[in-house]
Amino acid sequence: MTPLPTSLLDGQVGHTRFTPRHHSLRYPLLSVLLDIDGEHDAAQAQTGWSAHDHGDGVDLRSWVTKQLQHADVDVSLGRIQVLTSPRQFGLVFNPLSVFFAHDSDGVLRGIVFEVSNFHAGRGIYAFAVKDPDATVLRFDCRKDFFVSPFNPVEGHYTFKLERDETRYRIGISYERDGERVMTAVHSAQIETFSRALNRRRQIALALNTPVTVAAILFEALKLRLKGLKLNAPRRGTVDTQPWRS
Repeated sequence: MTPLPTSLLDGQVGHTRFTPRHHSLRYPLLSVLLDIDGEHDAAQAQTGWSAHDHGDGVDLRSWVTKQLQHADVDVSLGRIQVLTSPRQFGLVFNPLSVFFAHDSDGVLRGIVFEVSNFHAGRGIYAFAVKDPDATVLRFDCRKDFFVSPFNPVEGHYTFKLERDETRYRIGISYERDGERVMTAVHSAQIETFSRALNRRRQIALALNTPVTVAAILFEALKLRLKGLKLNAPRRGTVDTQPWRS
């Protein structure tokens, strides 16, 4: 997984819940992959992305470095890229942003998953990449951040990440008490941003965040109608500290 030019990812997200009620959802998602230090890149300037929407909102490179130090990544970092959905019309919401941290030779050394909830909270899961040549990366950790009101803050995550120059796929499995609760998959085609952004996609990118939020809220309503109970906390749950193993 070497660094790529500023790219557009045209794909979809699917969730499947297995317990206590079976439920599936799917919605389209446009994302961008770009360098966190590339503010002056012409293509990146078209995305609407801002470093202030991630990490500590101040020094994103130092923030990523600090997260990976807690994951025992002690090499000097070169290019750091983020896969995310940028702010549009003043709105930003990223259930999951992925940071790819490479060394000065372009070798992938670490991954940071930044998870956001509807209460302005962000949780961090950071990992060292032990085999940079692997075509599939797998990571495991405990769940320690409140995301969905239908799940408590406990359990275990498994991440499976695949990416080359044209395709991206991440699958997340959530288990609790030895039982698979739900899975989430984001799959997309990768295209160089300057070529991919035609008028149709300009409109779709502009509407990306409102569509995503509306889809999540609509599916949450259906889950409530199916009788799923809510788990506290309902508000707050801001966690911007480094992930703790």
